[in-house]
Amino acid sequence: MKLPAFIGKAFLLCLTFLCITSQSWGQSSNNQGDSSNYEQTQLSGFSDDERIKLLLLNLLPSGMTETAAEEIAKALQLNIYNTNHFSVVGPAEWNAEIKNQDPTLADCHDIACGAMIGKLFHADKVLVGTLHSEIMFNENNEEEPSFVLSIRMVDTRTNITDFSDEVQFTDLQMHDELFRLAARISDNTLLIGSVLSTKQSRISFNIGRAQGIKTGHQLVISRRTSARKKFVNDLHDNAFQNIALAEVVQVSDLSAEAVIVQKISSVANGDQVQTYIDREKLIHLISQTRKELDTQKRLKPKQRVIRKVPSIGKESSDYANWSKRFRQTKVEHDRWLYTTAGAGGATILFLSGSIKLSGILSVLPWIAGAGTVYSGIRFFHFRDLMNELSTEGRSLGFISSSFDPIPSGFNWTPVPKGFQIAWIKRF
Repeated sequence: MKLPAFIGKAFLLCLTFLCITSQSWGQSSNNQGDSSNYEQTQLSGFSDDERIKLLLLNLLPSGMTETAAEEIAKALQLNIYNTNHFSVVGPAEWNAEIKNQDPTLADCHDIACGAMIGKLFHADKVLVGTLHSEIMFNENNEEEPSFVLSIRMVDTRTNITDFSDEVQFTDLQMHDELFRLAARISDNTLLIGSVLSTKQSRISFNIGRAQGIKTGHQLVISRRTSARKKFVNDLHDNAFQNIALAEVVQVSDLSAEAVIVQKISSVANGDQVQTYIDREKLIHLISQTRKELDTQKRLKPKQRVIRKVPSIGKESSDYANWSKRFRQTKVEHDRWLYTTAGAGGATILFLSGSIKLSGILSVLPWIAGAGTVYSGIRFFHFRDLMNELSTEGRSLGFISSSFDPIPSGFNWTPVPKGFQIAWIKRF
């Protein structure tokens, strides 16, 4: 009877050991899972669109209360958001989430911890700033309290400062100065959009007048080199390849159209559009991209192409068809221009009373006026067609970019592919 009792005690000891071991294994696996989740966690707050993701840190106050600094930070955040260039997460939003993730990073003021928070939120940029009060003299040479705000915007991937600025303002000047500061931040930050549609050498994209785009603005078009899903931590230079340059020809509030001026590959829907509003940075971007495209074009392996006669004929017929449509439209444009001028002059003459009209002839001013309106409508119609044809001619290389679609005279010069249209102005 003693042997079964011993076996029972041994069974209880083994069962206790297994329970303790399984609990320790479970705790170990849970800790590993929490660590893995911490590394892969992406905190929310930014909108999912093409705009730059900007994380605004707490402004570090000096000589003033933290409450006042928080109110100025909220005003700065609103002005930056209103540029329609950034998706902004301010201290009130990220503090609420970071306290659950890592309480040691809460209420961050400096760029060291700000870069860590930016990576947790997968932000593109981090904005850090200091704010202190200072006495200044107003226009009446009287002392007046003011605030001095110094900001610095840092790229979270490279930790390089992209932009820095300092402004001084009073309570009454605060919103105006913060509005100008937000505009400068926007102008000096890369503006990113995407191609919505393509038609021959003309494209439309999803940034426009609201973001500062104007007619004549230049763009860089790039394409993702990898088919995998985009991660913010991927380096931009490795994920995209520049394929074309374009020039804006038409702008609306939230979109614009551009003509391709240089390319090494055909542009497609979804390709990325990049530009700067700041002229100096835009010139640097365009010149660097132009060199890159020229280099890639030179390094591209040369292929011997044997063209068939129909292909050569097709290239010549493209220019011939365009030239024929251009000449026909020009004739109609001039005809309705002269008709409008003549009908308008006749209307003015009839209405001036220089010619006495009576009886059935009294309706002549009405007829001349109606003719002026109709011929004017036709004139503007053919003028628009002339503009469209000139844009098409520039994109196909038939005419230069400085060509005036409605000149007073033409100079036709033979070139290897056909004719070149040039405008000559005589004084």
